[in-house]
Amino acid sequence: MRLVKPNWVTHDGSPIFSVDIHPDGKRFATGGQGGDSGRVVIWNMEPVLNEAAETNADIPKMLCQLDNHLACVNCVRWSSTGLLASGGDDKLIMIWRFAPGVGGSTLFGGKTGVETWRCIATLRSHKGDILDLAWAPHNPWLASASVDNTVIVWDVTKQTIVSVLKGHTGLVKGVTWDPVGKYLASQSDDKTLRVYRTNDWSTAKLIREPFEECGGTTHVLRLSWSPDGQYLVSAHAMNGGGPTAQIIERDSWKTDKDFVGHRKAVTCVKFNGKILQKKVSEANKPIQYCCVAIGSRDRSLSVWSTSLKRPLVVIYELFVSSVLDISWSPCGIRLCACSKDGTIVFVEFTEQELGHPLNSAQTLNIQERLYGKLAQGRCTVMEAPELLVTKPPAPSVIKESTPIAPTTNCVQNSNSLPMMPVKAPINKQIETRTTDGKRRITPMFIPPPPEAMENNISKPVPTSPSPSFSSSTQTKSAIVIEKRDEIVQPNISSNLNLNANSNSMSIPAEPTTTLKRKEPSFQKSNNVFTPCKKGKIPVERNGSTVLIPPLKASSPLYQQAGHYAVSITNNQNLSHLQVFHGTNSAPLWDHFLGYSVTAIAISPSIVAVSLEDGTIHIFYIAKGARATPPLAPPSPLSKLHAAGSMIMAISCYGDVRVWEITTNACRLVVSTSAGHLITPGTSIINCMLLNGMPHLAFTNARAYTYNKEMGTWLLIGDSQDPVWRWSAMNAYSSTGLGGRTPKGPLAVLQEGLNRMAGLIPPIRLPHSIPCITSYMEQQVLASKALASSQEYVHWLQEYVTFLCAHEGSENRLRIVLDELMGPSHNTANLSIWDPMILGVKKHKILEDSLKIVAKHLRWQRLYVEYKQQLEEIKKL
Repeated sequence: MRLVKPNWVTHDGSPIFSVDIHPDGKRFATGGQGGDSGRVVIWNMEPVLNEAAETNADIPKMLCQLDNHLACVNCVRWSSTGLLASGGDDKLIMIWRFAPGVGGSTLFGGKTGVETWRCIATLRSHKGDILDLAWAPHNPWLASASVDNTVIVWDVTKQTIVSVLKGHTGLVKGVTWDPVGKYLASQSDDKTLRVYRTNDWSTAKLIREPFEECGGTTHVLRLSWSPDGQYLVSAHAMNGGGPTAQIIERDSWKTDKDFVGHRKAVTCVKFNGKILQKKVSEANKPIQYCCVAIGSRDRSLSVWSTSLKRPLVVIYELFVSSVLDISWSPCGIRLCACSKDGTIVFVEFTEQELGHPLNSAQTLNIQERLYGKLAQGRCTVMEAPELLVTKPPAPSVIKESTPIAPTTNCVQNSNSLPMMPVKAPINKQIETRTTDGKRRITPMFIPPPPEAMENNISKPVPTSPSPSFSSSTQTKSAIVIEKRDEIVQPNISSNLNLNANSNSMSIPAEPTTTLKRKEPSFQKSNNVFTPCKKGKIPVERNGSTVLIPPLKASSPLYQQAGHYAVSITNNQNLSHLQVFHGTNSAPLWDHFLGYSVTAIAISPSIVAVSLEDGTIHIFYIAKGARATPPLAPPSPLSKLHAAGSMIMAISCYGDVRVWEITTNACRLVVSTSAGHLITPGTSIINCMLLNGMPHLAFTNARAYTYNKEMGTWLLIGDSQDPVWRWSAMNAYSSTGLGGRTPKGPLAVLQEGLNRMAGLIPPIRLPHSIPCITSYMEQQVLASKALASSQEYVHWLQEYVTFLCAHEGSENRLRIVLDELMGPSHNTANLSIWDPMILGVKKHKILEDSLKIVAKHLRWQRLYVEYKQQLEEIKKL
């Protein structure tokens, strides 16, 4: 066991009331007091896990600080999709989403961090402080507990209220969901614990007895449900005058067991989200159990296993004040706890100490064996009356004698299937009534006969011992029958398949006809099975050298543009593309791709995805339809970018292609090469599309834009050029530009060039004024080439300012003013002179430029001359 108490996790000395670890395990969030407002802080997990990372100044500890809440934050909770919910004394619930690509700031307040999190929804309805939050396991629902004596269930996707539960008569201080979504439990200062059914929000059970002696001495009552759904453990309870954590059995709601040992009231209980297993001995089968952590006002933390009568570990005097919240990591071997004293602690176990966590598929399999596949917190609503009298079709059975022929010559290894542990019979049945009025008793599990076990398994497999606790280990004495009156589809059982050769047992799936994706094929060679490799485009081609490293497959990927966000993850050897709209936590549409994704590019109208096979898939983002068949560029990609209706792809050989994707037509806009711009050892630090033209900046401190009319690349920045670099530095200092330079495409491409070249200025040049003059002319022309009107006006006025400050510049000043003035006769509109430039009137720019000239007395005659001409032209 390893215990870490990072002193850098702090709210500036204020209390921390809540902590929660992100589903990916790379971040954790804390909520509490922060100065004169509530505070939510998102921290980096790496410095906690790695001592070297903690001392490395380049690895950030705090990722983002959010001071948006008007009062103290009492609870922070991550959803399974990575949304963060926070609730506090300001009666508000805020939903936060990570905004990639905008890093380095917070949109609505807080300290500047390395990540940006946007508040995508604010839920308002509670009339009192919010003390606890809980995300539903299978729905985009969020339950909130408040001191206004209510529990509200929200649909975060629609930002609406699903139900308001008003059963409590005291402050509601804790709320938790059943892991299969059938129940919702809450605990209150009215000395009761209520269990609600989620199908109609009625009260399934009201529990009073264990809490009758309790007093309102705790700030929170955070209860928790075991991952197998069998046990609900409450916070503050009493047994014989001593504080306990009460254990409540599912369905029977018996309260004859509890966790004892804490000297003061229990404030928070948190089950490990993973079901654990451990081998007692080599001869016996691994036992499965759950693990729970308990925090108390006595400043101690205890960790219990449902297979033991004693705690695994008790850590005394861990904090100076009460323990307020606990969170387990998604890996199942780490936990975090926070205290009112403003500190947190991390405890890391080994698998030998805690047990081996089961994966999500194994946990789901256990839940389905216990509760069936319908127990997922949802029900089917019949919207058409005629369907009520329609008998559901019987499921068709796939006969074993007619196996599906494989599409390839690869062989799948049957021994690679995971071992399914043999469970003892479960004393539970489901009674259902079908549409024909018949009553069916569906057993949850049918064990194999003893003779089958002896004949087919070489070693006896003992059943797992039942969970035991401190008070009693007595099992239920009667079979619990769960009655269901809704229309159900009869379940057809199948025989249990035993494999004597593999010494393992497999339970067949339901014999219903389902469409399944083709599993990745396998090749057999010397009893070793390896996946068949998919064909890829070769990286090298004849006569060409790889200039930029090609993209490699990675997951997860995330991008956001406008009101849309795109997420890509690997799912069973497939890439799962999901598109979200606005604040919805459910995807607008999704798609599966047969190869791993190397890059995504998104704009408010289209989304492009490049795969490891070298193809590019383009979709309309609003409707999810394909825009074109997959594109197959002749070489592997190194960059993929989208802007508006344009897609830009840059290959590892420097080939640049830009396509315009519209509903009417898809066409090639630019096809050129940037290979001659790339020197050995350089890479692209920035690429963008503006007006359909590519713009590139490289690590050799040079930036370019492509001009289609001229058919060539234009150099718009070179920090390695000593003249350009010295002129750029002195132009800013001589004109006092500072932060007044507009952030247009020119600035975006040039802002990193000086950093790439270093900050030490070159040797002073002997002809400084001509160099700066030339530099400013370049900036004006580059802004014009990029069609950046704001930057063009800015640099033109700075150019005029610089010329006015130095003698001998009359000729250059006249050239600028004459171009802005145009022909001074009544046939000006018939000449080739254009009165507009980049959408701005030239005479308006001239007026602003003459105001600059008027500030210098040496140019007063020049000012009067052009001022009078401009007034005469306006009269015409």
